[in-house]
Amino acid sequence: MCGIIGYIGEKVEENLLQGLERLEYRGYDSAGMTINRGGEFVTYKATGKVENLKKTLKFNDDLGMGIAHTRWATHGKICIENCHPHFSSNGNVALVHNGILENFEDLKAELSKEGKYFYGQTDSEVIAKCFDRLDIKSLRRVLGKLQGSYALALIAKDSDSIYFVKNKSPLYVGFDGSQAMVASDPSCFVGILTEYYTLEDGEYGRINKKEAVFYNKNNEKIEKYITKLDFKVSYEEKTGYDHFMIKEIYQSRIALENIIERYKQEEIINKLKLLKNYEFDRIYLVGCGTAYHAGLIGGYYLREAFNVDVFCEIASEFRYKNLNIDDKSLCIFISQSGETADTLSVLEFCKEKGGKIVSITNTEYSTIARLSDICFPICAGQEKAVASTKAYFAQCLIFYIITTFLKGKDYILPLQNFKRQIDFGDDNILKPLAKNLVKYDKVFFIGRGVDYITAKEASLKLKEITYIFSTAESSGELKHGVIALIDSSVPVIVIATDEKLFNKTLNNAYEIKSRGGKLILFTSLQIDKDIKENFDYVIEVKKTSKEFQSLQMILPLQKLAYFTAIEKGNNPDMPRNLAKSVTVE
Repeated sequence: MCGIIGYIGEKVEENLLQGLERLEYRGYDSAGMTINRGGEFVTYKATGKVENLKKTLKFNDDLGMGIAHTRWATHGKICIENCHPHFSSNGNVALVHNGILENFEDLKAELSKEGKYFYGQTDSEVIAKCFDRLDIKSLRRVLGKLQGSYALALIAKDSDSIYFVKNKSPLYVGFDGSQAMVASDPSCFVGILTEYYTLEDGEYGRINKKEAVFYNKNNEKIEKYITKLDFKVSYEEKTGYDHFMIKEIYQSRIALENIIERYKQEEIINKLKLLKNYEFDRIYLVGCGTAYHAGLIGGYYLREAFNVDVFCEIASEFRYKNLNIDDKSLCIFISQSGETADTLSVLEFCKEKGGKIVSITNTEYSTIARLSDICFPICAGQEKAVASTKAYFAQCLIFYIITTFLKGKDYILPLQNFKRQIDFGDDNILKPLAKNLVKYDKVFFIGRGVDYITAKEASLKLKEITYIFSTAESSGELKHGVIALIDSSVPVIVIATDEKLFNKTLNNAYEIKSRGGKLILFTSLQIDKDIKENFDYVIEVKKTSKEFQSLQMILPLQKLAYFTAIEKGNNPDMPRNLAKSVTVE
């Protein structure tokens, strides 16, 4: 979840800070930086956002070397003592870490017996205390003790190199003869380097301005292929919006436009043809959080089109089930970042079993994309708010394209028609509703069929950024226990887009009303005035074709969550305890 970066060259503080700002999506509990100039360390640390660290920095244009870190706390509270970088007992080695050290308690006990002192509670400090000096031999010795996931960057007072390690957490390195870098994301290299190396699990080594030395997990020296840096960092600004989240909701239309253009291209059509030639008798859709909900929408599309078993699975639970994966299994992995640790672990498992691996991601250079047989980009552009909006919208659209192509039908014209029909809802209705929702400490969402999937995603958005307890239930399950929680203190948001299921959903809503619950209806259907009178609020959403109605519906529900967060005084772009990219299990 954390982000790490190292740099050798001029303007060290400036380049490290720029990298931290690009990595802040990985965590913003604290940030820190250590610089080595002339064999002495200078360290800066601050809790909270990178902006807080920036205020403490003393910038220097001279040649130097440094490492930096932005933290999402996993072990130890949020405080300066637990802020990276961490140091060896003799102060000669500094370290930054992304990942989780699973055996840190055993190592800490062992090191304590040796007289090592610990100033914090993190697993990362334990790794630092394993060092007294820094070279390949000592690095190799420490690696033999570590269990878990870790991307490490280390520097020493008496060395001109950054040492690095990669295991189950992303890490990239690069140099050009005058400067060198390591980073959790190659976006950090943009504007500094033009090419980089991608590290694989178990690889380690060192890098300076003139050379990079790599070893594999068998301790063999290896050569690696270099990758041209062929993308740009989007310097997105809010440009008239108060927050990135609301801007990104509106950018769902732009994501759709991008998809239409990209998915006309021969490169993508060839991928779709390759997928169509696969022989499979079951489909597994795997993701976490919002990506899992996009998988549920994908399952809805695929089941409507094909007589084949489709299983939607939460990545973190997948390996604990006795699922039948073989060469007739089509395994589709959904991840905005392409680095989601649980999803990546399942991908590797399915690959070992012979499954056909397909990914849907916003990050085409990511680990999940690289390990896939076919990668379908979602073309959403940079998403800076932690709560995913346009990426979810785009992921669902890719599932529509895949399903439609496999059915042998055109997908471009329907997408173009949908682009003209997109409606983001009426703020004059949504804002008063949000002002009312903040009075409650819990909210329920209900729906049937695809509306239940929409309810799950809408509920997740509300809880993520408002911190109101929120849950989604299938309408038909209310009588099986959930209705015991309903009273006059509970607003229930009813989602209804399917005319065939509307009467059943309506009856469930009346059950809630009879128990005193507050009813809020989001619907794309034409309903009578006498029905409307049973609801405290009715939000009418513009009707579109059946395939896209759930995507039309999610837009005003995302905005409702946003407006409710604003009413509560929360920052919807950076909700507490969350990070954009979940790179630990």
